[in-house]
Amino acid sequence: MSCTLHVPEIILTPFEVSKDNTNDRTATPFARRLLRVTSLADEWGSAKGGLSTLSRELAKHLARQPGVAVTLLLPNFSEKEKQEANDHNVHLALSDDMTEFGPSEDFDSDVVVGHGQKVGAPAQVIAEQHSCKRIHVVHTASEELAMFKKRKKAISEGEEKHDAEIDLCKEADIVVAIGPKLTEALSASLRPYGKDQDVLNITPGIFPEFLKLSQAVEEREKFRILVFGRGDSDVFELKGYDIAAQAVASLKDKSYHLLFVGAPKGNEEEVKEYLVDCGISPTQLTVRGFVKSREKLEQLFCEVDLAIMPSRTEGFGLTALEALSAGLPILVSDNSGFGQAIKSVNFGSSFVVHSCDAEEWGKAIRSVREKPRQIRLNEALWLRKFYDEKYEWEPQCERLVSRMRCFFE
Repeated sequence: MSCTLHVPEIILTPFEVSKDNTNDRTATPFARRLLRVTSLADEWGSAKGGLSTLSRELAKHLARQPGVAVTLLLPNFSEKEKQEANDHNVHLALSDDMTEFGPSEDFDSDVVVGHGQKVGAPAQVIAEQHSCKRIHVVHTASEELAMFKKRKKAISEGEEKHDAEIDLCKEADIVVAIGPKLTEALSASLRPYGKDQDVLNITPGIFPEFLKLSQAVEEREKFRILVFGRGDSDVFELKGYDIAAQAVASLKDKSYHLLFVGAPKGNEEEVKEYLVDCGISPTQLTVRGFVKSREKLEQLFCEVDLAIMPSRTEGFGLTALEALSAGLPILVSDNSGFGQAIKSVNFGSSFVVHSCDAEEWGKAIRSVREKPRQIRLNEALWLRKFYDEKYEWEPQCERLVSRMRCFFE
């Protein structure tokens, strides 16, 4: 294991603090010591899913805060990724083994951030060895997810994961939950330890990378509905993939077409058979593998008419937020953190489906299609605008940085 990271301790003048971010509301009249933040992650990209995406986005937005130096500690990265991170003022550093962290003696950081259990435990080791403050970020509700998994012993495993997550939270200096649903659930779990009032809710904001996309305005003969994510067999019911297939089948209209993206490599046929068994015709179905690159995801968002997230439960639901960021009409489950979040913005409730019944989802899909395409797109853009105003990344990161600074000032 090797990990070399050293950021010199410097004092910033008011001008130096704000030179990389000219927004006056973040400027400070006092000189401040540089706050050094090291976050642990599996990767810079999003090939391994939403946790990687969120750890990257949080690192990028923290790095925009004045007087904050951010390092992302990874098992590997490419020169292209290093340059991309540098463009966002994030420094990438190598770690040989993500499961047995043992940073070298010259590791130098004020705060260590761990996401979930996989990198949360190593972050705890680092904090203890190097007397750092520690932030633990919670992304999932393991026990709730387990109720919808088909794998043997899923419930007992969910309880074990939940207990491990709470142990990481109990000893953390700051606990962050992703979205309102997880914040409420985590606060209840931490109540016996007197930490229920300390959970900080960070609701992910719009992804700027997708704002550049322009949706075509012409109507098409087929109405293409996208459902995407990880298509592992034990999460099919959890993610509501059966609901998506049954909903399209219930419409009894061959002009509706379901595009499923997320089949495990080599298991595309099995995924197709599962969805066909749910009642959808193969002529109304396309199955593709998991999308690992953001470029492919951009292309996908321009190909379809509607993105749906019919999950029976979801801690947050980044897939729908990514689609909305691209200006794509969406429908999401009410039992998701993202669904709860958009219900609190102007006319956001009209994009939420309050049912796991496939026919209700079919009706909601038909209702979207019955609107002229330009109106559908305009409504998505308005929802994106209202959501962005309520859940900006910057103010939320400011609150997190303020909490960090309380330990050092």
